Amino acid sequence: MSARFRVTGETISRLGTLEWFKLSMSRHPDLGHLQVPYIGWRFAEPSVAKLQLVEEAVCMTPTQVDWRVDTSRRNWLLVPARVLGDGANPAASPAFDERVESATRDQVFCAQAWDDLDAIVRTLGGLIAARENPHES
Repeated sequence: MSARFRVTGETISRLGTLEWFKLSMSRHPDLGHLQVPYIGWRFAEPSVAKLQLVEEAVCMTPTQVDWRVDTSRRNWLLVPARVLGDGANPAASPAFDERVESATRDQVFCAQAWDDLDAIVRTLGGLIAARENPHES
């Protein structure tokens, strides 16, 4: 388990009990190139408040690429907007895998997106800490 996986999973789980969690691999295990980053998770008890906190972290974090939180399915997904696309249930569309494959060929994009994802997770951790300890600011 990588440090990034551990920190990301611990941060998301501070919002509530996770039934499922996935962080994409940063590098292809055989070819070594960067992959498109995303976080997928499912809370035992999802709520609007949890979603709003994640969205607030995304909005507050200065990023190099645009990010979206997709809740159209049972599992929530934080992913670069470039690969998510539009329409109903965009992560389940057949074009999703094609957009991911295309974006992977842009290694500058992948590097920027990984930097962004780390920053979003740090921001989320700070927001959670501020809510857990509202008098320590």
